[in-house]
Amino acid sequence: MDIQSLTTSSAPRVFLALVMLAWSAALPALPAATTAQTLQVGPDRALKTPAAAARLARSGDTVEIDAGVYDNDYATWPQDDITIRGIGGMAHLKSSGNIPNGKAIWIVAGNNVLIENVEFSGARVEDTNGAGIRHERGNLTLRNTYFHHNEFSILTGRDPEASLVIEDSRFFYQKRESRFSHGLYIGALKRFSITGSHIMGTDRGHQIKSRAYENHIRYNRIEDIPGGTSSRLVDLPNCGLSFVIGNDMQQADSTQNVDAIGYGAEGCDDRSDMQRRLFVVNNTFVNEAWNGSLVRNHAGGEVGVFNNLTFGRGRFLLGKGDKANNYFVNLGHRRAGSWLPPRNASAIDGARDLAPYNGTALLPDREFQPPAGTRPRIAQGRLDAGARELSP
Repeated sequence: MDIQSLTTSSAPRVFLALVMLAWSAALPALPAATTAQTLQVGPDRALKTPAAAARLARSGDTVEIDAGVYDNDYATWPQDDITIRGIGGMAHLKSSGNIPNGKAIWIVAGNNVLIENVEFSGARVEDTNGAGIRHERGNLTLRNTYFHHNEFSILTGRDPEASLVIEDSRFFYQKRESRFSHGLYIGALKRFSITGSHIMGTDRGHQIKSRAYENHIRYNRIEDIPGGTSSRLVDLPNCGLSFVIGNDMQQADSTQNVDAIGYGAEGCDDRSDMQRRLFVVNNTFVNEAWNGSLVRNHAGGEVGVFNNLTFGRGRFLLGKGDKANNYFVNLGHRRAGSWLPPRNASAIDGARDLAPYNGTALLPDREFQPPAGTRPRIAQGRLDAGARELSP
């Protein structure tokens, strides 16, 4: 090849290649791509405790915890998009004595966190606000979890961008020695939802207390125990767009508050018109108290109480609102342990048709199935009032 041909053909390509090589060498090295991993925890694993996994886990990981008891093991989970689950049964986080972090057995501070098949018990701290889980930010989902004998089961922060979803879980016997407790205490979140869950035996406080801007309480069993001292079954002190639909609800004669559902008792001035609406539809309320109400509306919000069944005495609605197609049955006509209406009750085929509100169905299509979960509700003719459909 002569000099002329090199200059006119090969040289430009060689020069360009040298320039690009020099430019790429000057760039900083890119980190290697990371892949989500599964961390396994258990007595026979390299990671012996959930706390050890919490220190190593990265966003996007899955943590699998072998079934068994993990005593006095406390963790903070700051990761996003993480799944934490018990394997082969419940992973039981059991606390005794005051929790060193002053908050909870687990502190959840990441976004899009899923926790399933995990049990929390014994949570207490020096200021008596100990919780199984302290939810500080982000979206958290709990599925098939079990909280019992804590000061609180769950305490959330005040984060208007956060949400809490609870499915098929149990919350039993939350208690503080010197002050009332709440079964679940939900702060001013964007959205709170609980479905297919069983809440029972809260000491002196409310079984569910939520300050969320939107609440969906569907197909649960919310009840006192014999001689129980809980206050309201559901307390929504700052209103919120709320749907209480298809629940089994029971109030003992020893209750500290004869109003089962409270709405707006602490004021709703910071809520929009839509966030001052409550729908209480197709619940069965067993009222063993001498009197009381299914719903007490303390605020000026719009409340609709439809298609409910009460065994016992009292009112369906105290305060402003609309009510229709609600039915009383004498408490003595309730079969022991049953949530079904008697066969001759007016509640049979007695429900009112209701259109969805803001995209949310108001009529139930499921019912609570113990010990936790739901099953389809199949109407026999027209829909019955109450939380249960009487089969032929």
